[in-house]
Amino acid sequence: MLARLLPRASLTVALALLTCAAQGANNGELAQQCRDQVAKLYRDKWPKGVTDDGNSRVRFDSHYDSRLGKCIFLETVAGVTRSPALKRILPRETQRLGDAGDNHNLGKFDRWNDEAPVTCWVQEKKCGSKQEWEQLIRPYLEE
Repeated sequence: MLARLLPRASLTVALALLTCAAQGANNGELAQQCRDQVAKLYRDKWPKGVTDDGNSRVRFDSHYDSRLGKCIFLETVAGVTRSPALKRILPRETQRLGDAGDNHNLGKFDRWNDEAPVTCWVQEKKCGSKQEWEQLIRPYLEE
């Protein structure tokens, strides 16, 4: 009896391994397509990688979320703005979490001068700090 079950068990394990390998290869291809799609978004929106005045720089990161079946991007804009009223230069950080398929915002973080964020939300959840923002976006950017 055991001799008859052993080949079936081996075949089942082999098929499971092949399925996992195929999914891994497929996810690798999807991840590459996602990187390409986000790179195109980046080139279209920020051809120079900076604003015309050079005061802001942008970076795009991409991630294929196999759980959602979506290409997710994180756009980070770091810059400075001159404030004549305050007579100083203010650093500003903005991040946008989005779905590259339809360029839809999934979340946004915006703050001045390392202070509490002016805007901070992911989907329906609001956040009050950079740490909360990072916790909320983590599931979209990792497996």
